Amino acid sequence: MNILQNFFHHLNIERKKSERRFQNRILSKMGKLSILALIAICSISLAKADWELVWEDQFDGEDLNRNYRFDQGCNGWGNNELQCYTVNRPENVRQENGMLIITARREWWDDGQTTLPFTSTRLLTYSNFLYGKFEIRARLPKGKHLWPAFWMMPTYSEYGQWPRSGEIDIMEYRGQRPTNTLGTIHYGESKENKGQAGSPETTFPYDFSQDFHVFGLDWSPTKIMWIVDDRVYHEETLERNFWESVYTANGQPFDKEFHIIINLAVGGMFFGDEPFDPIEADGWEKPTFEIDWLRKWTWRM
Repeated sequence: MNILQNFFHHLNIERKKSERRFQNRILSKMGKLSILALIAICSISLAKADWELVWEDQFDGEDLNRNYRFDQGCNGWGNNELQCYTVNRPENVRQENGMLIITARREWWDDGQTTLPFTSTRLLTYSNFLYGKFEIRARLPKGKHLWPAFWMMPTYSEYGQWPRSGEIDIMEYRGQRPTNTLGTIHYGESKENKGQAGSPETTFPYDFSQDFHVFGLDWSPTKIMWIVDDRVYHEETLERNFWESVYTANGQPFDKEFHIIINLAVGGMFFGDEPFDPIEADGWEKPTFEIDWLRKWTWRM
């Protein structure tokens, strides 16, 4: 009887081992299938993930007042600028051949408080944006102390007045250096105690006043990248506290809605101590900021 018990005991052990081996083979195959299924799902998701165009202006003649408001006045705009901004004045802004053309003009202008020797235009979008890719296809002006800009300001200033609520400069350019551009973010405690980060003035192998180029910004919760013609030329991480006495979390103040601004300024602190006599504007080669289109994209999964 002991022999039989021993025989059946070993037989039962071998049966259980066989069952476990079979179960392991099944589980292994199921695991491989699950991994393959997961890879397939991820591949499909990545194939579908892409930039989706959510806002654009092709400047085909639609009334500018539908998408923009105009800044107006001769107050120097915080930078001792030399132009007065006018409101939808054809001499300073017009749509022509599917383009928006902003023109800086040497002419005296009085806003009732100040008289300055230049006029130009500054437009601000009614739409507000948080994160995404922002692009402008443009041909830039050329001439001493011409200052075109494609930039963003906070809509609600939830962290306080400038620079506490931030500023994002997508493209700035000095008209006497037509191969250079730069991008910057501003932040800090006050006008007297502020910081900035971004690209240095970067040289490219072409004259931005001669042909159209696409200037862009990719803004996510973790970083900002500055782009020219699909080439990222600088990036800044947002995974840091920009000013510990002002902000309580990483990424602030660049975690709120901003609106887009397009303008062409003349002179000011952007040019440092470089002297400029308004009569020098008579030598400007190209006093126009020509914009083919403006687009905003959102990343969709």
